[in-house]
Amino acid sequence: MFKKKKAQKTNYYFSSFPLLAEYSLKCGNMILEFMENFDESKLESIQDSVHQVEHEADNVKHEVTAKLLTEFMTPIDREDIFALLRLIDDVTDAVEEISLKLYLYNYTSLPEGTIEFMKLTVECISKMVECLKQFPNYLVKEVFDPYVQEVVSIEEESDKYYMEDIHALYLVKMDELSRHKAEAMYSMLEEVSDRCREVCRFCQNIALKNI
Repeated sequence: MFKKKKAQKTNYYFSSFPLLAEYSLKCGNMILEFMENFDESKLESIQDSVHQVEHEADNVKHEVTAKLLTEFMTPIDREDIFALLRLIDDVTDAVEEISLKLYLYNYTSLPEGTIEFMKLTVECISKMVECLKQFPNYLVKEVFDPYVQEVVSIEEESDKYYMEDIHALYLVKMDELSRHKAEAMYSMLEEVSDRCREVCRFCQNIALKNI
């Protein structure tokens, strides 16, 4: 007689990873909504709002880290938990950078293609969150790997957006300040997707260590 497979227990740290990543997604959606209803008079306001969410994410990260420092046993290596928390935090920081530079560089309009690029960026963050929700299955390759691949695929699409948008900047005449601000925007958006991929690839590395 076959033994019934035990249900996988929910682990505090495994639950904390997607919880922390949700703050990245919230920041991304806030910026996307701002871009879709762009109003240069609200540049400082969106920066402040996103920073507040990023600050909340930092508080959650500190709480998880404090608990980790007191744990005797952890479900995966302590160093890997620390590293994964940091990588997820890097995503939130990269998203916040967009709202910060919108304000600091005083964008009076958005570079061409920014909104579509931002939509792709938010999709990448969303898929990263889904990937982290599946982290308890990290040892089941056929279950977990497709979630990683979704993020990798969107990151590759983001690279194409970046190259096409940067190339387009040099096909037309424009003042150097406008070109600089456009390059900065495309670079920031592409950076977020890169960070999302790093999170998911690191999860795969954890799986390889624990086979």
